[in-house]
Amino acid sequence: MAEELGRINKPDASSVVGKRKVYVVTMVSPLPGAPEGYTTRLKNYWEAVDANVGQLEARAGMVNRIFHEAVSVSGDLGLTLVSQVNQPAWSMIKSRMESGASLEAFDNDDLFSQIVDWSRCAQVGLTSQAVADVIQEKYTEAAQARYEQMSKILDEKLGDSESAILIMSSAQGITMPEGAEQFNVMPPELDELARWTREMNEKMMAQAQAQQQAAAAGAGPSVEPGHEGHSHGPAGEPDEGGSGLWTPGSS
Repeated sequence: MAEELGRINKPDASSVVGKRKVYVVTMVSPLPGAPEGYTTRLKNYWEAVDANVGQLEARAGMVNRIFHEAVSVSGDLGLTLVSQVNQPAWSMIKSRMESGASLEAFDNDDLFSQIVDWSRCAQVGLTSQAVADVIQEKYTEAAQARYEQMSKILDEKLGDSESAILIMSSAQGITMPEGAEQFNVMPPELDELARWTREMNEKMMAQAQAQQQAAAAGAGPSVEPGHEGHSHGPAGEPDEGGSGLWTPGSS
């Protein structure tokens, strides 16, 4: 049974005594090139996660184990990986390791690399549906194998009555251990970050459209031979492709 911290009634501590507990946290990490304002909201989000997990620990059980997406080694080496892929979460994880929690080897580097590469293949502008189908099939196979392995590790490592933090960009593919109580840690700061990102993208899209309209109005009716259908920027430079919009996950 899943509970969302701060969004629905919280179960009494007595209802989870003796059960395995999983505190599910949405992984939101730093992004190169993100507009001003993103970093501050990201920092606020992870501070809120830290506080909310602390509240859960007080009533449901201290964290014994930590499972983090993209971390394939345990202990201090795993903590070094966290500092590289998700610096804002480092302090929260380090403090719990100092209190006795174990950071577990969780992800699979090879499967993760396969997922990344198949995803890149799907973004190159394919002309063959047969090739697209193969890419989708291989992507799905790698993703399913990764989730199955993660689910197995979670089940094997989380002991009776223990509590764990699970940090994933999406935990929908993870099978929770049998009988485990799931708590979804979703503080208001997550909504704020998502809302700000959406509004920023809408603003940038409106600006891009306005620039395109202004460029079209001043371009005149003539088109150079051989350049039909090519878009140009405001200064007449060829468009390099893409909207130029920043979104979470873009680099």
